[in-house]
Amino acid sequence: MKKQFILFSIGIVAGLLTYAIIVGHKVEDKSNAILKVLQSNCDCDEIRQFLYVKGLAVSEKGISTETAEYELKNCKYSDLYTEANRINQLLLKKVDGYQEIDRFTLEFVNRNSSKLVTINNGTINH
Repeated sequence: MKKQFILFSIGIVAGLLTYAIIVGHKVEDKSNAILKVLQSNCDCDEIRQFLYVKGLAVSEKGISTETAEYELKNCKYSDLYTEANRINQLLLKKVDGYQEIDRFTLEFVNRNSSKLVTINNGTINH
């Protein structure tokens, strides 16, 4: 009986470690995939990931389970909302699980201004 309990315990621990590795790898893959799509498809001087958090978060903006923020510096585009829609569609097509991000923020920064675009679960808030 003691041997079965030890084997059962080892199985539980191994299962939990495997699950943590798989879930942790997926989160990292999603944030890297987003960054790669932005870098490949946006004409900007610099693109940086500010924040990528998966877990329950409460802020003045509300409750979220997944939050991502990216800064895009000195981008070339004609209209902010057209560009935000284009980026959103690319991310929906190319990043698995992108639509699960509760709060996704793109900050477009240039010498004169900073403009935020917030996307919730794949839908842009205008």
